[in-house]
Amino acid sequence: MKVAVLSDIHGNGIALQYAINDLKSLGIKKIIILGDVVMKGPMPSQPLQMLKDTDLEIIAWIKGNTDLWLEEITDVWMPSTKREKELYSYYKYAKDNLSEDQISFLKELPLQCSINLNGISLLCVHGTPQSIVEAIDNSVPEEEIKKAIKDVKEQIILSGHSHTSFIGEVDDKIIFNVGSIGNSLDGDNRISYGVLDFVEDRVNLTNRRISYPTDKIINIAIDNKLPLLDEYKSVILNAYMY
Repeated sequence: MKVAVLSDIHGNGIALQYAINDLKSLGIKKIIILGDVVMKGPMPSQPLQMLKDTDLEIIAWIKGNTDLWLEEITDVWMPSTKREKELYSYYKYAKDNLSEDQISFLKELPLQCSINLNGISLLCVHGTPQSIVEAIDNSVPEEEIKKAIKDVKEQIILSGHSHTSFIGEVDDKIIFNVGSIGNSLDGDNRISYGVLDFVEDRVNLTNRRISYPTDKIINIAIDNKLPLLDEYKSVILNAYMY
């Protein structure tokens, strides 16, 4: 059995469609979604609806930190700092392009969940087991990772958030950061997602990287008047945070 793990789509329906086409070409019929589906990209509604309508079996779906903004930010909020103004512009753009049903759906998603596949236990989180806004990847010192996972009972931790793929083992726990579908930040602007290949009593982990037409999502961002357009174009093309 193979399962694809998708995270950090960020309103990039073009990248999501290419990822779905790719995973189906591998014979994958089941997926796990680790959050951040709609916010900060030019297509908030489309990827969410694509996933809700998919013929793939969704084993688990949790929310990410930008999904949580729909609960934490309100229309009457008065941002004061540059960062707060950026967050509000992303929130307002997404909210204006999502239906009430879609917003309610995202609000009802859990922050994390534990699942068992083929006798192997997995913890699904967006960031770390302790925080939705922190991450586990190769930039995090091992001692910090140990603190973040100290209470975890599951054998494998699936995560995202940093948009940087990572596979490692700490304190007998396997950690798999699957990277980002729609907004990579590791210097490689290709789509990144994870594949779990269950073979008898073990599982093989693979980070899958595929190219997609970045010009298409940039043109959609231009046509849809996405806030902070220049920054978005730079991130999509260069895979580095501005």
